[in-house]
Amino acid sequence: MARDIRETPILFGEDARRFLANMQVRQPETPEERARRLRNYEYCKKAYEDGMAKKRAREAANGGVDPCFKQV
Repeated sequence: MARDIRETPILFGEDARRFLANMQVRQPETPEERARRLRNYEYCKKAYEDGMAKKRAREAANGGVDPCFKQV
């Protein structure tokens, strides 16, 4: 069984000031990083859409039930 998710700690004092200061510093991504991120996103999106199209095809062929997944 999974463990409970702990609450996020609250920052006080110098830790809080340092965190807020770091949040104000912008770190823009380079055009190469942006292109790589978008290329990876499109790749994952296409893989998801292809998988869902195959799943819908299996369901259509089997009367709305996908035989690859156990029905609960």
